[in-house]
Amino acid sequence: MKTRKRKVAVVGALNVDIGGIPEAAFRPGDSIPGRVRVSLGGVGWNIARDCASLGAETAFFSVLGADAHEAEIRRDAARFGVAISGCRWESAENNRYLYISGKGGDMAAAVNDMRLTERIDRAYIAEILPLLNGFDAIAADANLPPEALRALAEGAGAPIAADCVSAVKCGRLREILPRLHTLKANRMEAEMLTGRIEPEACAAALLDAGVKRAVISLGAEGVLCAENGCLCREPALTVPIEDTTGAGDSLTAAFAVGLAYGLEARRCAALGMRAAAVTMTETGAVAGKLSTLSDEFGGAS
Repeated sequence: MKTRKRKVAVVGALNVDIGGIPEAAFRPGDSIPGRVRVSLGGVGWNIARDCASLGAETAFFSVLGADAHEAEIRRDAARFGVAISGCRWESAENNRYLYISGKGGDMAAAVNDMRLTERIDRAYIAEILPLLNGFDAIAADANLPPEALRALAEGAGAPIAADCVSAVKCGRLREILPRLHTLKANRMEAEMLTGRIEPEACAAALLDAGVKRAVISLGAEGVLCAENGCLCREPALTVPIEDTTGAGDSLTAAFAVGLAYGLEARRCAALGMRAAAVTMTETGAVAGKLSTLSDEFGGAS
C-alpha cells in the first residue's frame, strides 16, 4: 500500500547552461567542431526536477532573474511539476554556466557565473522558513552563500540533505555539518572537507563531525554510504553512457526523496545508483525516464 506523497523543498541555484560537446578530442587553445547546447540547469534546479520526477511533491526556492529566460523557467517548472511560487524574482540576468564536455561525456573545462545566487541572504531564508517547515525533507546545495546556509541549518524544522557542489564550495558546509542529516560529496569534495584520503576514512570523519548520513560518490566505482557507524557500498550500473551531466544531482535527489519517505541508507544508495544510470543514458541533466523509479519511493511502507 502506498504512503502519502511526501514533500521535498529544494533551496539552491538555477543556471542557464551553455554546453559545448566536441566531435573530436578536446585540445586546450584550439577550436573544435561540435555542438553547442543551451538549457536550464544548476545543481539545485536539477535536484528539484529530479525529486519531482521521482514522485515527490517538490518546491524550489531561490533568487531568479526576470530576464529573457524567465518564461522558459516557468515552462520548465510547469512541465516537471515543481512549484516556484516561493522564489524571489529580480531585474537581473540569471546565472550562467559555460562548460565543454570531454572524453566519455565528463566535463573538460567550465566557468560559472553565480552572482545572482550570491543574493540569497538571511532575510530571504527567514522569509521562506515558515514555508520550508511544512516539508518532509529539504535539499540544499553549496552554491548558497555561507550566511544563507547557516540560517537554513539553524532554522529548518525538516531534515536537510546537502550537496557539496564542488571542491571549491564544499567548505561552505563545514560549520553546519552537525545540523545536516545527509551530506553527499564526491571523492575530491570528501577529501577537502575531512583531510582524509580513503573514502571509508572520509565517511567516518563526516559522521564524527555530526553528519547523520554520509554519501560519497565514487564515480564508476559506485557509492559509499555511512550511517550509525555502519558502511555500505552500492556498485554503479553498467549502461551505455550518453551524457554524465546531472548524474550526481540525481543521486542527491534520490537520497533527498528517500529521506522524505524514511528509507534506509542502503535502499537510498541502490535507488540513487539506478537514478544516476538512467540519467547518463540520456542527453541533458534530467532524464525523462527517471519517473519510472517513482513507485520505488512512493510504495515504501
